[in-house]
Amino acid sequence: MKFVLFPLLVAGMFFSMVPFSFSADKIPTKVIVRVVSKDAKVIGSGVGGALVRIKNLETEEILAEGKQEGGAGDTDRVMVRPRRRGEAIYGTPGAALFQAELLLSKPSQIEIYAEAPLGYPQALQKETKSLMLIPGKHILGEGVLIELQGLIVNILEPVPAMGLNGGKIVTVKAEVRML
Repeated sequence: MKFVLFPLLVAGMFFSMVPFSFSADKIPTKVIVRVVSKDAKVIGSGVGGALVRIKNLETEEILAEGKQEGGAGDTDRVMVRPRRRGEAIYGTPGAALFQAELLLSKPSQIEIYAEAPLGYPQALQKETKSLMLIPGKHILGEGVLIELQGLIVNILEPVPAMGLNGGKIVTVKAEVRML
């Protein structure tokens, strides 16, 4: 049995040392991006969604751009249950995402830019993440997570357009919620 496995072991070592070669052909590579709120849910259509832009850092070319849309995710899975390594937290049916198919001819260093919530410009947060993409190696499932911090604050009273008189007590009412 030892002598049968030895040639396979040697062949495996040889092929693991051979460098990958990439052709001039562009290979489709799928990438899912999920913009999420820190310690909360996916930023979905309910708050206007998120703008996502994927840029090649070497060439500065915008490879994809669009809007993350969909639901905020499974509340129980995201906010209540303990998390297990490898378990899908955000990648659940109906959860918001942005998916792009990029055409790559070689490994490429990319930057993913996100800003949200688009429906509340006064609460807009921005974040970037850089990573290396390999042609044909898709990033699906949970995808690339971009986490934004902050809150959505809406002043209810006094009406923002109303002037305030100095020296008077003012009651302020506001709605505060997670992105």
